[in-house]
Amino acid sequence: MPPSETATGGLAAIVLAAGSSARMGGVDKLWADLLGQPLVARSIATLGTLEGVRALILAGPAERHPDLLACAADAAARGVDVRCVEGGARRQDSVAAAIAAAPDAAWYLVHDGARPFVSAALARRVIEGAHRHGAAIPGIPVTDTVKHIDADGRILATVERSSLRAVQTPQAFAGPLLRRAHAEVSGDVTDDAAMVEWLGVPVFVVPGDPANVKVTTPTDLTIARALLAAGAPQEL
Repeated sequence: MPPSETATGGLAAIVLAAGSSARMGGVDKLWADLLGQPLVARSIATLGTLEGVRALILAGPAERHPDLLACAADAAARGVDVRCVEGGARRQDSVAAAIAAAPDAAWYLVHDGARPFVSAALARRVIEGAHRHGAAIPGIPVTDTVKHIDADGRILATVERSSLRAVQTPQAFAGPLLRRAHAEVSGDVTDDAAMVEWLGVPVFVVPGDPANVKVTTPTDLTIARALLAAGAPQEL
């Protein structure tokens, strides 16, 4: 059962908007136009107005803080405590800075701003999973055949894919657990779940959402625009 939110600061949603967009050919993907709206604004609006969110922490470069706050205007109008923090060199540095801005949260929901189609239903599912287990992340089944290869490209094995999942964000964690992970794990990781796993604490996977795509390349951006123009499929 979740601890008392009144005593511990409730749920803090963290949106990461400090990526380098290294594979975007000079385009800052987070601020790319999605039919008249910055890409990052969509996830900020969804998570910032999610029921139960008390704090919304936006991690990005200082020069973008006014723009980030503008994206979170609806959340602020609903009484959510909206704050911006300077993003770090690594993803985990940005998350750590966001945690420091909400150090007493009972729960954290961490999301990559490059996933603009996150739905409220997915966020709720992940939060409910964290309430049950302490740590939960969304994942979708791997549909491609996966090969394990050596340094020369020779196939060593075909991986059984029935137990594989492609992991997404948002990821949810009990506050003390995520704070401990960031205090004790210093090596480079690709997500917060890996830090919690390093502690030896189990992380559980809940069903993800195929529509919750991540924009990493110019092709991804083209697909995202096409999905939105067609009425991007999302859970309600």
